[in-house]
Amino acid sequence: MITAEKVYKEILSLPVKEREKLFTVIARRGFEKEFYTHDEVFSDIREMPFIIREAAEYLEVAEITVRRWAKEGILKSKKLGKNIVFDADVLKEFKRKKRFVLSG
Repeated sequence: MITAEKVYKEILSLPVKEREKLFTVIARRGFEKEFYTHDEVFSDIREMPFIIREAAEYLEVAEITVRRWAKEGILKSKKLGKNIVFDADVLKEFKRKKRFVLSG
């Protein structure tokens, strides 16, 4: 079950740029209706892929580590022009698994 506390913790774990996007979405949609589902609020954020710097910040590792993980196929990535990008859901799942391995 999603609780306000879980959502708040998830928001705090987002990189600053993603938090800014979230609050822009909330401000833009805030007065359209009384109730929003989790997917309605977060869908706009997930459309934008993370670049290496943002992924490193989110995963709390160095950029070179993210590059190495992408090159070795440990972290699923895509090429967008000359840039390596990462899907937000992939990063979220990777971070969850990484924490489980480190704490387990």
